[in-house]
Amino acid sequence: MERLSLQEQKLYYEAKYKQAQSEAAEFKNAIQRGEYILKDDIIAELQRFFVVLKRSMLGYSRRIATELAGFVDSITARRIEKMITELTLDALEQISIDGVYKPSKKKRKN
Repeated sequence: MERLSLQEQKLYYEAKYKQAQSEAAEFKNAIQRGEYILKDDIIAELQRFFVVLKRSMLGYSRRIATELAGFVDSITARRIEKMITELTLDALEQISIDGVYKPSKKKRKN
């Protein structure tokens, strides 16, 4: 850059400026076409999604226990329901913390 004459430097920076203006105009047009979504809209949609996900995931432990009640005694069915609920809560907690679920290394009771 230092080797270029002032006129060449001026042309270079004018070209960079025009390119930046072009990119800004292209971005603005993309927003107007609806290709970008507002951050607040995304946050609201994700919050609704995760509320529904949580309710659904917490509801299936009771449903599984109800289905198993015909095959095992009621104490075993409740124990299974509790175990599924704990695993579900653990998974939801991991998702809410850092987005990665790592199952705990708890020993299972027999």
